[in-house]
Amino acid sequence: MPKFDPDSYSTVDSYTEAVEAFHAVTGMLLFEFARDERELRDKIICNFIARTNMMVRSIFRLWDLQDYQDCWIIFRSLLDRFFHLRHLQERNEFEPFEAWSFLKQCNALDRVRNDPDIGAMQNSPLFSLTEDQKQRAKSLAQQPPVWTRPKAEDIAKQSNMRFLYRFGYDYASTHVHPMADDGLQDFFSITKLEPAPDFPDQRSVLSNTLLVGIMIVQDGLNASTYSWRAVVYNFLDDMLHFLDTGSNQYQQQVLKLAAFIQAREHLCVRKSTDGTTDGSVSLPQ
Repeated sequence: MPKFDPDSYSTVDSYTEAVEAFHAVTGMLLFEFARDERELRDKIICNFIARTNMMVRSIFRLWDLQDYQDCWIIFRSLLDRFFHLRHLQERNEFEPFEAWSFLKQCNALDRVRNDPDIGAMQNSPLFSLTEDQKQRAKSLAQQPPVWTRPKAEDIAKQSNMRFLYRFGYDYASTHVHPMADDGLQDFFSITKLEPAPDFPDQRSVLSNTLLVGIMIVQDGLNASTYSWRAVVYNFLDDMLHFLDTGSNQYQQQVLKLAAFIQAREHLCVRKSTDGTTDGSVSLPQ
């Protein structure tokens, strides 16, 4: 459950330590995904987890700059990815999503390249496609993939997580588009003029960022074609326990995970086609 009561927050230093642990463990998970040839589903999940890692750390960097408004903006974007991943997992739409994404991106590049105002930039590598990409885009354009972006509110309702929409996505949306008081807190942060208004405690964005980051990783692991060691899920559970109580027992799970890596033992094995773990591979818990 997201937190908005200042009395329930941990210290900023505690959140920062937890983010470093989150970064370290998700990095381990990404290397596990990269061990062998990944299925399309796993590639997308891997990318979602990598993006989550970067966005969570970005929010904490922005916090250090006292750029609280952009913390909320990226938090909204993080929630958007959570809702997308939940939608893809429940409907098993990873393949149409990838094809739709590819064609959308190619069409956007094509519009830029054909804009008469862009001039010499038409030949920039930034807007170029390889021959293979051009051929695939041409083929997809003849029979466009059918996929529609999910609405955050609908996914939150279907997942019985309306609170994430109301107190997260919807609230954070007020920071995305210009408002009359945009920059007020920035003004006092930059000038240091007194007396400054009594601005609300913004630590909720740190706590809730970690919450959503953990949920994305957990959903991604569950939706992947791999079975993961119990210690991975124990770490995620302990991170949630930290958010609830302030306990730092998650650090013990980080040490256990690091020991597996140092011993060159894998954190996951591929599931068989019936959803069970491949019997030829042992996966100690």
